Amino acid sequence: MSNQRTVAVLTEIKEDRERASFGSIHLFCEELVKYGETHNLFVYVTSPSLYLQHTGYRLTGSEWIKGGVPRANVVYNRLHSRKSEYAPAFQQLLARLDEEDGAMFNRRFLHKWEVHRYLERHEYLHPYLPKTALWDGQDSLEAFLAAFPSVFLKPVHGSQGRGIFRIECTDEGICLRRSTSSSSALYRSVAAAVSALQPQIRTPMIIQQGLELQTIDGRPVDFRLLCHRIRHNDWRVTSAVARAAPPEQFVANLARGGVLMAVNDVLRKWYTRADVFQQKQLLKEIALESAAVLASEAEGLYGEFGVDLAIDVHGRPWIIEVNTKPSKQAEMTFSQQTVRPSAKAVIDYCLTLMEEKE
Repeated sequence: MSNQRTVAVLTEIKEDRERASFGSIHLFCEELVKYGETHNLFVYVTSPSLYLQHTGYRLTGSEWIKGGVPRANVVYNRLHSRKSEYAPAFQQLLARLDEEDGAMFNRRFLHKWEVHRYLERHEYLHPYLPKTALWDGQDSLEAFLAAFPSVFLKPVHGSQGRGIFRIECTDEGICLRRSTSSSSALYRSVAAAVSALQPQIRTPMIIQQGLELQTIDGRPVDFRLLCHRIRHNDWRVTSAVARAAPPEQFVANLARGGVLMAVNDVLRKWYTRADVFQQKQLLKEIALESAAVLASEAEGLYGEFGVDLAIDVHGRPWIIEVNTKPSKQAEMTFSQQTVRPSAKAVIDYCLTLMEEKE
């Protein structure tokens, strides 16, 4: 095996009596192994602490067996926790990779504010970027509500639709809603709304222009486009799905109860057949441009992004956010006997990184 090229999938591992679970990416890891074998790649799963001990899990038949593993030519970072990336073991792993001349991609989480700043550097993306700023309290809320009927407050380091607030000016006052609740609260002034918000905000936030999105049965819809780097600097959309928010909610994340739908089915409800094709192509172009920009701007290597887009009631597409560790469950149903395109794309990019070092 010493001459075989090797890929390590880095993630959190739950170990129970030598049986391992890789959480939401467990099946995806099996697909990586199967497709890697067709290219003479040895793919194993490990964690930062296990990698430092030259230990990992290899798929033998249908079982993941723990044991010694060789150094990795390429490490695919699928750690789900930002804390894991700040931990000493991860920093030691980076130093080890430098010594071994190994490569890692999806180096770290990119937070919402830095993603916005990177995208904002490219003028051709400006039409698709909602106005966004760092939240600084009452002043920024007053300025945004003077410009827009509604605004969003989002945690800079948030994920899965948690901790998002929607704030709207109504005839009755300032209406405040939270993504984790279907209820709302009404305040007489911006100052009163901010006073109610402050105890609930424990991390840095961004404030963002509110959008009136197209809906299905009154439920806001967004689109998740999975983008992968395949050969050299080329990007490809490997998966595209629509997500409808649950009833009475404004966030469509699956973790918040959103429902997957086929993109074509959604677009056909809004557009003519000819326009469906054009709109879908535009969404793909925006997603691919966003992925390419972030990969060029951010430090380190990135081979995978989940780009969330939406279309407003005027037919204008918007970039909602970009995820550096996109969910593997936001893909349409696939047969367990097949390897989905996103898994093939990950292996293809690993091969590219190896070829560049040869």
